[in-house]
Amino acid sequence: MDNEDYKLICVGTGLKSIFCYLDQDQALFFIQVYVVPLIFLMVLIIGLTLNSLVLWVMIRQTRPWNRSTLFLCNLTIADTMWILTLPFFIHYHFCRLHWVFSNVICKIMRCMYHTCFYNSIYFVTCISLDRYLAIVHPLQSFFLLNMRQSLFVCVGIWVLSAIVSIPSVFMTFVIPCSSNQSVCTLYIFSYGTGKTLPYSVISTVTGFVLPFMAIYYCYWSCTRELKRHNLKSVQKKKKLFRLMYSVLIIFSLMYLPYHLIRNACITIRAMSNNQTRLINSLDASFSMEMAICSLNTCVNPFFYFVTNGNAKNSLRKTLYVCCGETKQQVRLKVAAIHPL
Repeated sequence: MDNEDYKLICVGTGLKSIFCYLDQDQALFFIQVYVVPLIFLMVLIIGLTLNSLVLWVMIRQTRPWNRSTLFLCNLTIADTMWILTLPFFIHYHFCRLHWVFSNVICKIMRCMYHTCFYNSIYFVTCISLDRYLAIVHPLQSFFLLNMRQSLFVCVGIWVLSAIVSIPSVFMTFVIPCSSNQSVCTLYIFSYGTGKTLPYSVISTVTGFVLPFMAIYYCYWSCTRELKRHNLKSVQKKKKLFRLMYSVLIIFSLMYLPYHLIRNACITIRAMSNNQTRLINSLDASFSMEMAICSLNTCVNPFFYFVTNGNAKNSLRKTLYVCCGETKQQVRLKVAAIHPL
């Protein structure tokens, strides 16, 4: 098959890939080939270690489980599954955007990436709802959302996220650019914007805007409720405020630019069939945002150590068992990781 046949395939799929024959002097090439895989590699090492530690502590040390633990466990599983897609993409980017795996694996990895990405957001929202119920409605909390109902919520999130991510499968292809390069496409960079733009907007509304509004309302209500009551421990009150403000700030910094730039990339493509300088800049910005958002899987494990009252003792026991260190050494490490 010659280059003309490859070009016909690209046009025929409606997914003319911008990654075919990328100019090495472009910022997009540098970000895709060097920055993204390096950050993904760092996230794979650090994120997988931290999330595995949290899962180990929850399974082996946390008794009994409550509603908060269930949501945190699902958040950790979602992040871990997302991280497990990274070796495929690290290899892809380090090989200068050459996908050596099958078309089916490309579709599965993109779908799994999309599903777990939004699952992480949904379970952070559930954790915020749990805090809201515990602070604003403490007496009715366990009647409004008990463990059984929480389990149904978790199952529902996994099922709905998987269903909503199915369209990404049909917008993902392996496109042969040349005899030694095949691109695993991402729908954001597609020129078939008739389908990708509505899908991106719907995903933004359901996966970011609504969860962010819910998180903001929950923490605004919690802040108002805490200010109305004088807690015995001023330090505990400050800790709760820091936690809520941190979640809002991190959530905004991680996900707001990502979704704004993603929709801008697709919208500008819908307005122009040519690869303009503006499109190149937006593509490079979005690629950078993809890498930045991946860092969130390294931040989420700290939710467990901050929100779980027994986390400090659990972490101390786990480090003591795993490392075989003295109790004094473990206490110093725990204090450094969890100073609150």
